[in-house]
Amino acid sequence: MKKKMLRKVTAFFVGFLYLPFVFPQNTPFPDVVIELKNASLAHKKVNSDSLLYVLKSYYYSAQTPDFLKVKAVLELCKLYGLNTNPLKNADSTLKYAYLLINLGKKTNNSLTVFDGLLYKIDAMNDAHNYPKSLEYCVDGLRYADSVGVEGLEYYHARLHLYYALNLRTLGDHDNSIRQNIQAIDFLKKSKNYPTEELIDYQIDLARTLSVSGQNEAAKENLLMALSSAGKIKSRALEMYIYNELASIFLELNQPEKAEQYVRASRQFFENSNDYFSLCEAYFLTSKIFHQAKNYDKCIEFALKSLNVPANALALRIIINANELLYLSYKAKNQSDRALVYYEKYIESKERSFNKANALEMSFLRKTIEDAELNAKIEQEENLNKEQKKLRNYMIISISILLIMVAVLWYYYRLLHIKNTIVEKQKNEIEVLNSGLEEKVNERTIALQQAYDAIKEAMQKGQTLERKRMAADLHDNIGSLLTAINISLDNINTENLSEREKKIYAGILDMTENAYAEVRILSHNLLPEELEKEGLKMALERLIKKLNNSQKIHFSLIAEELNRHRKNIELNIYAICLELTQNIIKHSYATEAHVSIFEKGRILWLKVSDNGKGLKKNIERGMGLKNIQSRLEDIGGEFFIDSNNKGTEFIISVPLDMVYES
Repeated sequence: MKKKMLRKVTAFFVGFLYLPFVFPQNTPFPDVVIELKNASLAHKKVNSDSLLYVLKSYYYSAQTPDFLKVKAVLELCKLYGLNTNPLKNADSTLKYAYLLINLGKKTNNSLTVFDGLLYKIDAMNDAHNYPKSLEYCVDGLRYADSVGVEGLEYYHARLHLYYALNLRTLGDHDNSIRQNIQAIDFLKKSKNYPTEELIDYQIDLARTLSVSGQNEAAKENLLMALSSAGKIKSRALEMYIYNELASIFLELNQPEKAEQYVRASRQFFENSNDYFSLCEAYFLTSKIFHQAKNYDKCIEFALKSLNVPANALALRIIINANELLYLSYKAKNQSDRALVYYEKYIESKERSFNKANALEMSFLRKTIEDAELNAKIEQEENLNKEQKKLRNYMIISISILLIMVAVLWYYYRLLHIKNTIVEKQKNEIEVLNSGLEEKVNERTIALQQAYDAIKEAMQKGQTLERKRMAADLHDNIGSLLTAINISLDNINTENLSEREKKIYAGILDMTENAYAEVRILSHNLLPEELEKEGLKMALERLIKKLNNSQKIHFSLIAEELNRHRKNIELNIYAICLELTQNIIKHSYATEAHVSIFEKGRILWLKVSDNGKGLKKNIERGMGLKNIQSRLEDIGGEFFIDSNNKGTEFIISVPLDMVYES
């Protein structure tokens, strides 16, 4: 009886474990694009988890043939890469793109390899990793050249389009336009290309024309694309083009027409799952209100554009929306909010500048690699030609030697002469190759020097910008607060009631405090002693100022420090300033200690207080995010130890080579 029961239980579990391998064969294969489109039209959230489960079951099932696995992985790439999917994820797209390429090579299917290459480029664009995107684009073009054009015009078109987009990101607009037109030509040569695809290519061409200043030409392209979208009755594409037209009309200083288009697109995308287009519509609306000087509405829609899901938020929108918020709050005389968004604007702009530099360096690196590869290919081709020529001569010589023994000496002399010529040509080729290597080395050195110059210029630019901001704060806001203080001093307080005198005294005190804060802020943006005398002197001066103006007693232990790169010293100083200000504002401490020292190739900074400690829900607030962002820039790390007896921050930064001050 027990054995029968055991056999039944075993059979049940074996059947349960075998279920995933049988399940895919009896489940309809989902089409991700149709599923997401239907969900968007019905204004419902798509069940992405269910789609993922079905597709992964197909891929991992041992019973699934290779062609179905290819289809499953292709649908997974679509699912993770489409804007209308809330689970859009660049890392997952990249993972399945590699699987798709491997399956294509395994099944000897170049179309599948092309799909994988295109999704790799898509993933890097979604992650804003444009140097990698450019690298994958060049790899894709090389693969396309190796397999030819016939029957693959569509994939050549896609690769040329991606190359055009990368050139546009790099700022090479003329070549980007040429590549985009070439992509459209390839697409029209392909069989049964979808009209939606041609419309997308026209939109991308219009964008490049716009950023190159050719707004009228961009408008004409968009109107043609809009006409095509109307013919195929694609409402989503029409609304997408509405966003682009609104942007063009803003550039042409026609805000009324821009508002008509963006109002319609905004209403459409608010009821869809296309968060990327909705973000664009919100930003354009904010821009229109800013031109109309309706700053409250401008702020409302700028904040909406920044509050869409993070995977639909482009860096361009972050920069421009923060700039609009800064300008709007400044126009409303809300200087504290304006300063917050000005800092966010500068931070996002620096990120954009750094990415642009990285992309340019990657492009130059690729140019050098292509030159080296072409030189190597040319050398190998010449060598093969010479070897083939030599082999042919050897065969002819041996044949003649066997047939005509009588003329052996004559042919021997002829062969000797030919060998001499071949040797001479070979020597000439070697001389040319050595000269080419020297030119490549010289070009590499020149590019490295250019990179160093760009890096130095970036640091100088950041220093000048901080000096300008400090001067603006001191001269403009400081002068305004001084004028307010003088005006308040001219008020006759004898005619005021007791309550009014208290209010007057409070306003006077707040004005003086604001003036003092502005002076401290303008000084701390780029302290003179930090630039001239180094980090230790700057921290000593900071602690001295804090002890002169605050009830909390600060102490500093600072060993003799070497001079390091300016961005390390500036970021460490800014972090120390952020932490001391947090202690003053939030800790309720009576004592605080700052210590800084070098140990090996590590710079250590410790800041502690005896206050009330940090709350768990604010341990990753804006101030700490700023600290983390600064440490990422210089490769540092930090650790927090906080309880009701106080808080201690421990920061470590790996040091680069020390330079002479």
